[in-house]
Amino acid sequence: MKEAYRVLKQDRLATMFYGWSAVDKFFAAWRQVGFYPVGHIVFRKEYASKSRLVLYYHEQAYLLAKGKPPLPKDPIADVIDVDSSGNRLHPTQKPISALVSLIRSFSLSGDVLFDPLAGSRSSRAAAALTNRRYIGIEMAGRKVLH
Repeated sequence: MKEAYRVLKQDRLATMFYGWSAVDKFFAAWRQVGFYPVGHIVFRKEYASKSRLVLYYHEQAYLLAKGKPPLPKDPIADVIDVDSSGNRLHPTQKPISALVSLIRSFSLSGDVLFDPLAGSRSSRAAAALTNRRYIGIEMAGRKVLH
């Protein structure tokens, strides 16, 4: 998180997906480096990705700020219905359509999108669709993806 905070431009936003069962650890790491939460987004799925005590029909992300980012021209809803990604390429694969709405709302054309957990590279496809540059890292392959 320290490096994510360091490379993020001042007065900009980061979207961080997280596992709800470890939210206290995530919050501690975010706050320790200087991020502060400014929004919470729920991605409602049409299928349950897991079944335990409850059926897991959503994923979530926090919108974190560094400094004082400008308000978006077209704010998105805090609950977004998403299509299935099928998780064919990665266990936590995100639908490109959900990422496109985040990128359009919280960044500017020509910005660099940095994804330190690139996985299936859905964020790379979303960056291309929204005229953003891209840097992604995936530890499994130990590769930097441009």
